[in-house]
Amino acid sequence: MNLNYDNDNANLNNNNKNNARSVRCLRDSGPFSLYEELFLAYRDARRHKRNTVNQLRFEMDLERNLVELCRDLQNRTYEISPAACFVNEDPVKREIVAADFRDRVVHHLLYNWIAPIFERQFIHDSYSCRKGKGTLFGINRARGFAMSESDSFRRECFVLRLDISGFFMNIDRQILHSLVLAGLKKGRWRGVGDVELAKYLVQKIIFHDPLENARYKSPPAAWEGLPRNKSLRYSPPGKGLPIGNLTSQLFGNIYLNPLDHFVKRRLKIRHYGRYVDDMFFVSCDKERLKRVVDEVRSFLRDSLGLTLHPRKVYLQPLEHGFAFLGAYILPYRVYPGKRLVANYRDCLIHPVPDRVKQQGRVVSYMGTMRHYDAHRKVCLMLRDSHLIA
Repeated sequence: MNLNYDNDNANLNNNNKNNARSVRCLRDSGPFSLYEELFLAYRDARRHKRNTVNQLRFEMDLERNLVELCRDLQNRTYEISPAACFVNEDPVKREIVAADFRDRVVHHLLYNWIAPIFERQFIHDSYSCRKGKGTLFGINRARGFAMSESDSFRRECFVLRLDISGFFMNIDRQILHSLVLAGLKKGRWRGVGDVELAKYLVQKIIFHDPLENARYKSPPAAWEGLPRNKSLRYSPPGKGLPIGNLTSQLFGNIYLNPLDHFVKRRLKIRHYGRYVDDMFFVSCDKERLKRVVDEVRSFLRDSLGLTLHPRKVYLQPLEHGFAFLGAYILPYRVYPGKRLVANYRDCLIHPVPDRVKQQGRVVSYMGTMRHYDAHRKVCLMLRDSHLIA
């Protein structure tokens, strides 16, 4: 039984603004309640979507929407709503296929169930979409690997960087489905509230055509200049995941998890890290890194149906530095990448009308710059250009 305390009476916990227009659920009928799990997933889904049209529409009649969604999932009549498709220009041009808020709730439900299982199966140096990790963590790990392998930059060392061509658009859904189920079976489905429902959702989400009845929010001209391997419209049949969904980020990590273990266990590369499809390897053996390129290329092709980007294979001495996750790592220092500096400058040259929002943008960029060795120089340079009041 689920009780709604958001009725005509005053909300007893009205000190928290996040309780506005919300339902408080109490579980009193056993160890598992799908309605309660959905409510928790709803809270996660709205965390960064407050005041969006879809979120507000769902929240206006929250209890009824959750009850209907719960019933659809239990009866296996759940249907995925049309997604919003558009092209995002910042920071790089890419196609985004964003799920409806109702479907985002389901994505968070599935994520909350299965992500902890795969977290125990991922290697430590997979940085994308994982709690406690991210770009800064990845940059610091890459810097630490460089120092360790080169004995604090006292001996010659090399860095290999690889990238996968059109990664999300070329993920084989059948292979992904098999990897997900195998991983969940290996983890004995620990923590999954409803195993059969989880299987149903995994298949439903993976094999759904994200462009089916999609609502296009960008004009056709927006796709001009976007490479074909960056759009789902040109993906081969049975391949491709939409960029913009929580499940796609998790599935991307699951799909490349066999590659991570191949590199660590078979190739015995100690200093290796990956953020989505951006990989780096650090070693003092240059010839070994040359062989790694062919070995990784063969594994991706034969096991996962993926291809290394032919123009994004970089093998260079560590003393020259290397780019990774928007930073440029050199011996004894890490500089912000050119794109980050350019975006910061653009933020100052073209401020948004909302003064509070603009101040938040500037503070955010300055906070990011503090993680780099050149942040003082960059800030002073921009201040001297009279771009900051």
